[in-house]
Amino acid sequence: MTAQAHVVEPLLPAVSDYPTESPWAAEVEKIRHRFLYELEHVEDGWIDLGEREGVRLWKKWHDNDENPVPWVRGETVVEDVTPDAFLAGVVQIPGMRKLWDPRTETGFMLQRFSRTEVLFYAVAKGKRFIAKPRDMVGVQKDYVEEDGSALILQTSVETDHVPEQSGLKRATLNLSGWHFRPEGNNIRVTYIFQISLGGMIPSAVVSMATTETPMCTGRARDAYYEHGHAPYVAHDTSHEPSTVFQNEWVDAAAREYRCGVTTGSRIGEVFKIRYDTRRMHKGGVKLSVEGAGVELSDDGKGTVKVRVTRSGENATVVLSPR
Repeated sequence: MTAQAHVVEPLLPAVSDYPTESPWAAEVEKIRHRFLYELEHVEDGWIDLGEREGVRLWKKWHDNDENPVPWVRGETVVEDVTPDAFLAGVVQIPGMRKLWDPRTETGFMLQRFSRTEVLFYAVAKGKRFIAKPRDMVGVQKDYVEEDGSALILQTSVETDHVPEQSGLKRATLNLSGWHFRPEGNNIRVTYIFQISLGGMIPSAVVSMATTETPMCTGRARDAYYEHGHAPYVAHDTSHEPSTVFQNEWVDAAAREYRCGVTTGSRIGEVFKIRYDTRRMHKGGVKLSVEGAGVELSDDGKGTVKVRVTRSGENATVVLSPR
């Protein structure tokens, strides 16, 4: 069943007081604590479902929870990749998700509050004849932990930005969390997910949500092995740049990456884009700029430097296969 929505993706989603915390920062922090508890306490009610295609699976119900869809968890090891490359270049960036998530119809940012926190809109496909497509509005935040691991967390929020859409059922994403823990040259990827789909839920849909969703870890792993990672902005977390980061997209089939920014007040400021020299762009990249205010340089080893030359300009940096 094809999902229909009439929500327009903004070209410049950054809020006027960027960078700032979202209005839901306290809710996200509460979700973070819940996710980290579930991550470290697999003995607390998680039912081990064994291993499938290299993914260890669990499910869990909570007391007095009438939601027919259980909490689910999938865990796998991805070889020879860093947490930031897998987070930013495989799991998070639009255009890569469809390679590993068969339920996604569309998804994009509505507002960007900082380099790490956004308000998003997403539509998931329905199941022919028995279930409407679902949409959701939520906040997403990325974290880097002291041990070098990284997190992506999402949860639904109340907002007037997107009214309910005709033909779609609004779902509530209670928690979606990815954890990327380094283990030598590899990472251990854990995905914990729980959603309230709303309305009467056929058992086939419950089964699909229970079995397909945690397998996203294995599909993302396999997408990386086949395609590599998309380019991504390598953020320096030690300081806040004046550059406003608007959007990143990738066309995985064409291997074209686009990064939209609004240049800040610091002329000469530099940020870096990492690209994959082993798979996605093993032949190197061609560089171009749409707009003005930046100049580019490529070291030929997987790093493009973007230097601000003029403030207050909107520019899109484009990397494509050489």
